[in-house]
Amino acid sequence: MAGSTDLIDMSRPLRELSLEGHEILGKGRSATVYRLDHDRIVKCYVPNVPLKKIQQEMDLAAKAYAAGIPTAQVFELVRVGSQYGVIFELIADAQTVGHVITAHPERMEELTDKFASLWREIHHTVVESADIFPSVKQTWTGWADGMAPHYSESENAFIREMIEAVGDRPTMDHCDYHENNVMVDGERLVLIDMVDIGYGHPIFDLAGLAFRVHCDTIAGRNANRGLSPDNLRRFWDLVLRSYFKTSDTAEIDDIKELCNAYGFLRSALFPMKHVQISEQLRDLHIADARAYLFDRQDWVRSQLPKLNRYFS
Repeated sequence: MAGSTDLIDMSRPLRELSLEGHEILGKGRSATVYRLDHDRIVKCYVPNVPLKKIQQEMDLAAKAYAAGIPTAQVFELVRVGSQYGVIFELIADAQTVGHVITAHPERMEELTDKFASLWREIHHTVVESADIFPSVKQTWTGWADGMAPHYSESENAFIREMIEAVGDRPTMDHCDYHENNVMVDGERLVLIDMVDIGYGHPIFDLAGLAFRVHCDTIAGRNANRGLSPDNLRRFWDLVLRSYFKTSDTAEIDDIKELCNAYGFLRSALFPMKHVQISEQLRDLHIADARAYLFDRQDWVRSQLPKLNRYFS
């Protein structure tokens, strides 16, 4: 199925699968991935991931595939005991960018160039109709609505000010683009985890990787990475140099500040992106937002004009 989950009869009883004895290929915050056979995998979601979100990932993955984005085909929604699973195409012998760089550090620059090139390609892929993919700006606004009870009136106003400062663009964002969600398949890169893909300004995407780097500073926060902290920081620096096609260190530092500002905003909204996280982790992110975002509003506002400086 390379089109849309509109082709699936969701009223039909779901096929039951047992994954006992099947190889685990990877495990994340929301799901565990099992090898089903030689050309398919099953992404098995933790019980508290809403069915609506799983169906959304299926739909968006199918639409992205149809739009020409290099990603795995999606086939079927199934039941695995008390959990839901989705069957995807297995990208044979592929490994994550993070895994390959860790095993072969000499490939760091080669893979960061490919990683940045694919990212630019995504950010220049025009969405022909707003009905095909969701607006990332609206998604972040929805996250802000969900987090509103946890922040003060002035903090909520500042969150909305930052979101509204971002211009509208009809181009694609992956919204979770990092070294664990991009696979190395021979000479090409392939995207996975399409649950948040949409259209909008590239800063929403870049903020995600800036936030990933920032997670090291959140005491008590266990990050789920494919690279060591030192390698992740070097990776981020090389990706920005390749993405923005500059070797000017001062310019890269200037761009990083802008990405960091929106990375801190991503941290503030993170508990709504992953609604199944614990209250303790949610509170870590709220405290982080107050330390890095709300207590530095003048600095954050000084970054907003860069949205027009670095993105045409």
